[in-house]
Amino acid sequence: MAQLYYKKVNYSPYRDRIPLQIVRAEAELSAEEKAYLSAVEKGDYASVKHALQEAEIYYNININCMDPLGRSALLIAIENENLEIMELLLSHSVYVGDALLYAIRKEVVGAVELLLSYRKPSGEKQVPTLMMDTQFSEFTPDITPIMLAAHTNNYEIIKLLVQRRVTIPRPHQIRCNCVECVSSSEVDSLRHSRSRLNIYKALASPSLIALSSEDPILTAFRLGWELKELSKVENEFKAEYEELSQQCKRFAKDLLDQARSSRELEIILNHRDDQSEELDPQKCHDLAKLKVAIKYHQKEFVAQPNCQQLLATLWYDGFPGWRRKHWAVKLLTCVTIGLLFPVLSVAYLIAPKSRLGLFIKKPFIKFICHTGSYLTFLFMLLLASQHIVRTDLHMQGPPPTIVEWMILPWVLGFIWGEIKEMWDGGFNEYVHDWWNLMDFAMNSLYLATISLKIVAYVKYNGSRPREEWEMWHPTLIAEALFAISNILSSLRLISLFTANSHLGPLQISLGRMLLDILKFLFIYCLVLLAFANGLNQLYFYYETSASEEPNNCKGIRCEKQNNAFSTLFETLQSLFWSVFGLLNLYVTNVKARHEFTEFVGATMFGTYNVISLVVLLNMLIAMMNNSYQLIADHADIEWKFARTKLWMSYFDEGATLPPPFNIVPSPKSVWYLCKWIHNQLCPGSDSDNEQKRHENLKSFTEQHADNLIQNQHYQEVIRNLVKRYVAAMIRTSKTNEGLTEENFKELKQDISSFRYEVLDLLGNRKPPRRSYSTSSTEVSQKDETNEDVAGEKSKAKSVSFNVANKKKDFNVSALIKTMSGIDMVEEKPKSNGISKRSFVRNGNRVQRLSSSKKESFKRLGLLFSKMNGHVPEPSSEPMYTISDGIIQPHYMWKDIKYSQIDKEKEENCSKSEINLNEVDYSGNTRLRGQSKECPVVCTSSLHCASSICSSNSKLIDSSEDVFDSWGEACDLFINQWKDGQEDHVTTRL
Repeated sequence: MAQLYYKKVNYSPYRDRIPLQIVRAEAELSAEEKAYLSAVEKGDYASVKHALQEAEIYYNININCMDPLGRSALLIAIENENLEIMELLLSHSVYVGDALLYAIRKEVVGAVELLLSYRKPSGEKQVPTLMMDTQFSEFTPDITPIMLAAHTNNYEIIKLLVQRRVTIPRPHQIRCNCVECVSSSEVDSLRHSRSRLNIYKALASPSLIALSSEDPILTAFRLGWELKELSKVENEFKAEYEELSQQCKRFAKDLLDQARSSRELEIILNHRDDQSEELDPQKCHDLAKLKVAIKYHQKEFVAQPNCQQLLATLWYDGFPGWRRKHWAVKLLTCVTIGLLFPVLSVAYLIAPKSRLGLFIKKPFIKFICHTGSYLTFLFMLLLASQHIVRTDLHMQGPPPTIVEWMILPWVLGFIWGEIKEMWDGGFNEYVHDWWNLMDFAMNSLYLATISLKIVAYVKYNGSRPREEWEMWHPTLIAEALFAISNILSSLRLISLFTANSHLGPLQISLGRMLLDILKFLFIYCLVLLAFANGLNQLYFYYETSASEEPNNCKGIRCEKQNNAFSTLFETLQSLFWSVFGLLNLYVTNVKARHEFTEFVGATMFGTYNVISLVVLLNMLIAMMNNSYQLIADHADIEWKFARTKLWMSYFDEGATLPPPFNIVPSPKSVWYLCKWIHNQLCPGSDSDNEQKRHENLKSFTEQHADNLIQNQHYQEVIRNLVKRYVAAMIRTSKTNEGLTEENFKELKQDISSFRYEVLDLLGNRKPPRRSYSTSSTEVSQKDETNEDVAGEKSKAKSVSFNVANKKKDFNVSALIKTMSGIDMVEEKPKSNGISKRSFVRNGNRVQRLSSSKKESFKRLGLLFSKMNGHVPEPSSEPMYTISDGIIQPHYMWKDIKYSQIDKEKEENCSKSEINLNEVDYSGNTRLRGQSKECPVVCTSSLHCASSICSSNSKLIDSSEDVFDSWGEACDLFINQWKDGQEDHVTTRL
């Protein structure tokens, strides 16, 4: 097994052990570099600043070093969202690299803003890219900041980048064969495909579409359709492209969800996208946006409740409260209108603008009239098939019957309606509807039937027994075609089931199953042809004539089946009918005693039945079941989409009259025809033409102005929808996000950074040089201090914090912040020892903690009361002891004089001296018996220090929560603090 790890033979006596070693070791970091990265991780601003300053002078560390995870100091600061340290690192010109991409992926908006506004100082030299590990980069070369931001779908970051006029490469067409695409695919096909996928993933971002597109709904439609087509070409990434297509569909649907009124909904759905159609005054395209949605198969958008509500209102126009009526009333109303469709049609022909003429133009009435007309046509087909009018059955060219003469106008009306539909919608749109293909087949069969009957009537005049007619007689072929067309006409009625909520999903499932049947037939035909060829080859030599068979009958239709596999066509028929159990096993026998041939033939026949019945037929059942379940899972969306397509066919102008009245020229059509003929034959004078041009120009200008106003209204509605969508998206993300591990890491980082920031508030000090003892229980820290000048006002005072190592678990943490930032001395603002930078770094937390000295004292007192259970009486010169653990009572209140402390105890304590730059007061401030080792602290500022006394030092979990819980229990402390009294705070263990 060890040979799998190493090439050389292992001669170790421990043969049952696999020796392990690091074979891809990385460069080790120095101790200073580890401390530098650790300080960045913990948020220690002072240590990071000190390390950077030393690096500029001594070059002792590489400020661009990386940890074992490949993170530089800048990336660590971005991950911890520490903007102060980021700004510090950038000010020292650290290597930026992919920091912007890293910040975008982490969705740190502040870091992105900082990096976007960062400009490398002139004259500075950046780290060469070759010195960095470019192969370790987490991002591919084709990823740009805007693409990565679009992948994360962060609205704020995308907005920042879009405002800077960034661009995204325009993807080529799906089947583009340009030189660039071909060469890129040949050089590296994987990179070419991944690059295309990354571009489309960015373009499909809802936030990017909402920000950068003038018509986000139309953009989502087209992009979703393009991604769906691309999934058929890029089979390797089919799932990814389909998911992106579904994402675009959801975005369009969610955007429509934000509509709050019918006016907004009408403006959206009636918006026209094609500029040529907008400026054409002769065309009126209602619900143009909805037609585009149907064209691009945006089922979620069409089935959206707001859209369906508007469609239902338009569909039942003129029938208020239709859905609330009883089903019997609805049925009676529909039957009455259906029976009166001839009256309504004649009224429309005579007076289109009359009350009845306008009544039949309503979509619901138009649908009922067309349905009534088609049911009448089916009734006449039923009469024709029953041969109510008897004719000579042996006449070779019979004349048309009365029923057939009545059917002819309907057939002509159907053909004229299909021609108009193809002319208005275009050939491509016409052929993409399966019902139109069925109508085309049905009308073609009727035309062929009529043509053959005319040929038979003209060519054959006499009467002759039908048994003597030839097989391809025109009358026989016409009767066969007429029978097939009757079947198609009856099945065409299924399309009307879409209007019903119960039959609609069933009809959609049936249509989906037809696709499965076609797939099954392709495989079945291959199996059928294979076995038919083999059986025919085996039994071809044993074919017999009809005279040799009983009753002179040859074939499988005889009483005793024979010659089932004599020809290829006969073999195909035999195998097909054997699926339904209509073929006997003895057809594999031969008259000669050739048992081996019979055995092989029977085996082949049995194998065919096993494959076709057991395997293929069950596979077909499983496929149909899967298709039905797929429709059932989305039954509501599928049915509403199909119903909308049916409704939209009746919303358009035209096709008002049902067959056969649609072939009757209306007075309006006659008037338009006569007017056109007059204009062609008798052209007007130049003055008339000039007047017409002026009128056309006027109407064109008015139409253009109306379109501009409508487009302005549309943009206002879209702007409101986008705002609502973004707000809803942010609310949803916050609700679904909850508490994660990243939140706890961020909180931990904030607390750690807060600790070091409190230490920085002690003043502008040099970073301490720390020396740690070998003892695990005692750590000594020494800082450089400035000596006091006797007889003069010292500008820097030394305050000593003595820490006794009494208990191993007794820790000290920073608790108190400076209560006032600037003191007024001699009418000039001066610093009390805290640089203004520290206030900027701390942000809101500093403002919250330094709002009021009195309020801070109250909260501090409540902390004492909670931790001790009582409030001790302060002495005239109070001295506080603060720690993370339980505060010892006898260390809390002591005499403030430093000389009263036992010197023997002081000798055993490790001292830590911290220099504090304080503002010297005027001559009113004096030392009252204080020793030089313990100077006075200003009354307007309260300081705290922290000493490291053990390795398990802990910080208060959340200082803000503690401060918020402090109350008014420390009021008696406030009364003891007098103006001019000097306060001294000592931190002890």
